[in-house]
Amino acid sequence: MNLRARRWLVRGAWALAFAGPPLLRVAWEGRVELRAADEAAAAGDTDARIVHLGRALRWRLPLGDADERAIAGLLEVADAAEADGDPTTALVACRELRSGLLGSRDWSVPHADVLAAVDARIAALMAATVPTRADEAEQLARLRVASEASPLRASAAALAFVVWMLAAVAFLRRGVDAKGRLQQPAATRLGVLVLASLLAWLWAW
Repeated sequence: MNLRARRWLVRGAWALAFAGPPLLRVAWEGRVELRAADEAAAAGDTDARIVHLGRALRWRLPLGDADERAIAGLLEVADAAEADGDPTTALVACRELRSGLLGSRDWSVPHADVLAAVDARIAALMAATVPTRADEAEQLARLRVASEASPLRASAAALAFVVWMLAAVAFLRRGVDAKGRLQQPAATRLGVLVLASLLAWLWAW
């Protein structure tokens, strides 16, 4: 194996060591929550199903499908509840869906079309179940204002993630030689930055 190939192999191993654990955790937790939601559905426990689907939605991972399956499940719960004449449960499912979408946003909201539709649905359900409060149009206006509010913590998480990735790349380029040995002092400085940005990302997220 030539020096260039060895260098890329070493860098790939370090990249896997940095990125693998948190990404695997996100993927694993999403699957665990989806499985728990299926078990709750089989047991007829709608409340628990909603909770687990909401958690699965928050464990969103690019190229993963846990969030999409959670969205489909929550919409299914809402549809079934409305069909059974239970608008309260439908409202709970829609609110959990909305909360999950807003809770997993970064600089933008994932599935913005779904959020817009669920905002309208929540407004209609609230107007129907709590008629003494604001009408449907006013409820929808309030929901949209809240949905469009600046996601400061989510933006901080996204920024920390970007810093983490850049620091990891810099560590692989400057902190490790072709034989996988640490190059000081760059390795220590960049390693601290990688760890700090990773912790900041996990905290803000």
